[in-house]
Amino acid sequence: MSRVANLDYIKGIGCFVMVPGHTLVLNVDDKASYYIYVLMHFLTCLFFTASGVTTLFQADRRPISYLLTYFLILFFVGLTFTSIWHPTWLFDFRLEIVQIIMLGCISLLLMHRIFKDRWGMYFFASMAIFLVKIAHDTWFPEWTGGNILFPHADYVPSHLREEGDPLVTVGFPLFPWLFLFPLGVFCYFGKLKWNYLIAGLCIVASCFMVNQYGIDDFYDKWDMSIEHFLVVTFITCVTFIVVRSVPFERLPLRKVATLYGQSSLTFLYMHLIVLNLIGVALTLVASKETPYIQYIWYVLSYIGVYFAMKWIVGVRTSTWMKKESAWIILMAVVFAMPLITLYNENLKILVSISGLLIGLFMAHNYKSIKDFASLQKLLNTNR
Repeated sequence: MSRVANLDYIKGIGCFVMVPGHTLVLNVDDKASYYIYVLMHFLTCLFFTASGVTTLFQADRRPISYLLTYFLILFFVGLTFTSIWHPTWLFDFRLEIVQIIMLGCISLLLMHRIFKDRWGMYFFASMAIFLVKIAHDTWFPEWTGGNILFPHADYVPSHLREEGDPLVTVGFPLFPWLFLFPLGVFCYFGKLKWNYLIAGLCIVASCFMVNQYGIDDFYDKWDMSIEHFLVVTFITCVTFIVVRSVPFERLPLRKVATLYGQSSLTFLYMHLIVLNLIGVALTLVASKETPYIQYIWYVLSYIGVYFAMKWIVGVRTSTWMKKESAWIILMAVVFAMPLITLYNENLKILVSISGLLIGLFMAHNYKSIKDFASLQKLLNTNR
């Protein structure tokens, strides 16, 4: 089985753990479900690291001008996902997961032109990116870099908000989240002994941090504390040890993970629809005090997401979306949607729902982008 299949598997596992990660903590006194929710947030890194490695495979088959254009188009398509969490993004822009992934892929294209197959350089680049974040926090903590480079991650999880407090969503800081892309490349192509060594060092360093400062900072995902950095680096190293050492046919959850990984962009939108529909349905028949309600939500969500993904991958793509004009029209709608919030703040929910549905439609048809005449011209010109 090819390495690309293993990358789909890693992305799929990243998708798989999003399900409990995007549910709400209904009862913080239920420690087991609470820790499941927390632990799943550490595994977000898999989505980024696998996407970075995939970029290098593409770089060997496609000219850089083609890939840069392709990634920039997807960057703007990702504004639909941004609309879900930040309905007023046009006035207060934050990077969301799709933008971070596209920028990470672009950064790897540039690194690849310089580093080639000197895999150790990708590791040093990864560590340098995180050190930029440390330097910022030490000397320029108030500078946000336009809420893109170093946005203040003042996110308050739902289970910690007081009644009446607004939901505050933050974006992904470009620094340090970019570090995961070259780290994934190093862990995938470099010698396995380095994965073992780095994983071991992360364990030792994490134990030291727990002993000195406690465990609370390990949960600091958005701003990425040093403790969180150590955990996700450990997870990245171990994950690539597994996929490089274990035959693909013996990997756990292989079929479902591959299904999700091959349609990961569609999954980003579809799982939110399913989770919210099931969450609303549960509020009609149960309460937070209902025994095992969190686990019921998990199980129903996993079942619902699986069948929803099986259904949508079988749906034919739109012939209309093969036209560049169709994408331009939809993107014009996406750019216009935040404007309605200027007239009525209550319309934010309409922007979020519209972004979710338009995003799902575009994600399902995103492979048509590769057939755009402008991209094909770049492809043929550089042959």
